Amino acid sequence: MYGKMMFNPPLSQKPMTSFEVDVEWNDLQFHPTENRHKRGGVYVSYTMGMKNGPGGYFGVQMGGTYGGFIFSIWDGDRTYRLSNGKKQVKKSTKLVCPMDLRNCKRNCQDCGLPSLRDIAKRGFTTGTKCITKYPMKVGDRYTVKLSKAVPRKQIHTSQFGGFRKVHEEVLGEKNRFIKGSVWQVSVTIKKGATPGKIIPVGTIMFESDEIGFNRFGTFDEMIGCNKCNAIYHKDTRYGPIVSTEGRYKRRPVHMEAWTRYNESTCKKYQISGSKRDCSLFFESGPLTKGVTKSRIKLW
Repeated sequence: MYGKMMFNPPLSQKPMTSFEVDVEWNDLQFHPTENRHKRGGVYVSYTMGMKNGPGGYFGVQMGGTYGGFIFSIWDGDRTYRLSNGKKQVKKSTKLVCPMDLRNCKRNCQDCGLPSLRDIAKRGFTTGTKCITKYPMKVGDRYTVKLSKAVPRKQIHTSQFGGFRKVHEEVLGEKNRFIKGSVWQVSVTIKKGATPGKIIPVGTIMFESDEIGFNRFGTFDEMIGCNKCNAIYHKDTRYGPIVSTEGRYKRRPVHMEAWTRYNESTCKKYQISGSKRDCSLFFESGPLTKGVTKSRIKLW
């Protein structure tokens, strides 16, 4: 399930340099016979990207036995496609480096692909991933924030994650100096085990001259391979509020949503929302009553 927000002025004219949204877990239930071990979960995600730079996503994950926050970014130009459509890797000129080595590390994103599987085992990386665990439950509400921590900085990659030898062996790629901006994701607990607590999720440097993000979207994704009736969930997002360099604070003026109804055997999806409180509801699973079949304008 997907959502798209339109802003005035649009992000193509005024790129986003800060973001804030509230995420609330309304319900999460596991089928008593089809999913007795409470496998899988849900990922509430926001995607973003720079015009000439890296991109990725961040958000909230909740399952039957775990919960946490994620900030995951791909190197901006790490892959290309051959004429047959297969992905290949190359040297990147738009790297992302973990500045927070406690929660973040260089990671092999999408390395389950056949062309990347072998070099992934040798330590090849295509981006940076930050994860912070948190004891979540239904009814919790979190304020998720993305912000620019440092407008401009230079580092040497060897001091922040760096490359393993496989990068040089496969691509002739070595650790080097890079310049760019530093971004951080944090979460404030509004309702939950520790109300008021601010949790740092991660800090990542983007190798780019761009001041902010011109692409932005959201989706709900089931975690793991689950049958249609295995999990029921509902979550609500309030916002977001975005700004450019501390100014031009704005909320979405329109909200669109869609599902892959015609591409999936599962048909129990519903998306709704309210302009009054700038909300977006995602719901799926066996208890879902309504259905969203196509692209719709929510408000």
